[in-house]
Amino acid sequence: MVGNFALTLSILCGISLVILAITGISISKNRDRLTGFEKKILFFVAFLLCFGVILLYILSNLELFFALIN
Repeated sequence: MVGNFALTLSILCGISLVILAITGISISKNRDRLTGFEKKILFFVAFLLCFGVILLYILSNLELFFALIN
């Protein structure tokens, strides 16, 4: 059970890193059309969404998370 939790958590983290990388690449390609503030906001929103999904998954399986870290 803990192994499945760890696998799913690692998949979520990997997908989040890919999403953040794609967001960074997209922002760098459109740097002429976006202001500095818009770039920061776009990356911050992408980070918050990815972090929120991971945090919600951990909170919904809190007992498995504690078993994983112990």
